Amino acid sequence: MKMYGRLARSSGGQTRAQGALRKSVRPRGRSALHTLVIDSLAEQIAIIDQDARIVDVNAAWRRFVRESRIEPDLLAIGGSYLDLLEATATMAGRQGAEAARGVLKVLGGRQASLRIEYPMRAGEHDRWCVMRVTRLQNTRRPLYVSLHFDITERRHAEEEALHLSRHDSLTGLANRRHFEEVLANEVRRGVRRRTPVSLIEVDVDFFKEFNDWHGHVAGDECLVKVAEVLAGCARRPGDLAARLGGDEFALILGDTASDAAERVAEGIRESVVALGMLHGGTDAPVTVSVGAATLRSQGLRSERSLFAAADRALYRAKSAGRNRVEHECVEDDIGPDPGSGPTAG
Repeated sequence: MKMYGRLARSSGGQTRAQGALRKSVRPRGRSALHTLVIDSLAEQIAIIDQDARIVDVNAAWRRFVRESRIEPDLLAIGGSYLDLLEATATMAGRQGAEAARGVLKVLGGRQASLRIEYPMRAGEHDRWCVMRVTRLQNTRRPLYVSLHFDITERRHAEEEALHLSRHDSLTGLANRRHFEEVLANEVRRGVRRRTPVSLIEVDVDFFKEFNDWHGHVAGDECLVKVAEVLAGCARRPGDLAARLGGDEFALILGDTASDAAERVAEGIRESVVALGMLHGGTDAPVTVSVGAATLRSQGLRSERSLFAAADRALYRAKSAGRNRVEHECVEDDIGPDPGSGPTAG
């Protein structure tokens, strides 16, 4: 984005431009009433010229200067608006560069106006703002108004709502809907890269009996502790621990071969036993049955194949006495691809 700042500084000579602009701190026709109205607005308003130099600002803009700890020269009359975008784009990345390009298009007459939401760095805080840039009408020379409005609270609320829609409220793990989305994405990635994808399904043994004996509060605590074990195994960006419902959990392991998946599955089983939770009236520990499956496919298999294989492995583990791990491999030359979506067993 530094090129944008240099472009603005080079137009017409910086010293001459700043001198002319500072003479127009209060454009003609801006009455005391207009000043009062503009200064009462919550939006941070800056008037800029065709070279992206700041001509005038309102009270909200001046407060922003004080609170943001941005270098004052960047926000002062005569400063470069593009340099300001560059300085506050520490966290904006692509969106910050897009904002600067949009401003240049408006100033160059290639775009009527700009509206963009983007993150910015302001002092010690990261904020989200809406920026609008449009040309002022009936001015003696081309002038443009830029409005910034802080939408940080709204963005945080949206992010919180998105998080709640994707996660289980009790355990904090991904919910079934998010699990299915990630599983489909990981399988497609594995097909493209020709890398294995593994899935581990976990079922708490005799959970109904535990819940009936100890009560729902203890039952919830049991589920939370098992969830923490799975969450501790999801260490990489492609991994995801999820609660599918009730006492059923799953762990997606991208780029993970069968031997590694079996080790993780066995580690989960051992970790749950080590929690030391006991069934009522006995010394028997709470255990889990684990079904693991690994998919290697060049496109003939889907996430349905992987889920069905893990489901079968889990069924075998429970049928063989519980508190054990079973594993199954899925490849292109083994049987037909299941026609229905994932269903818990």
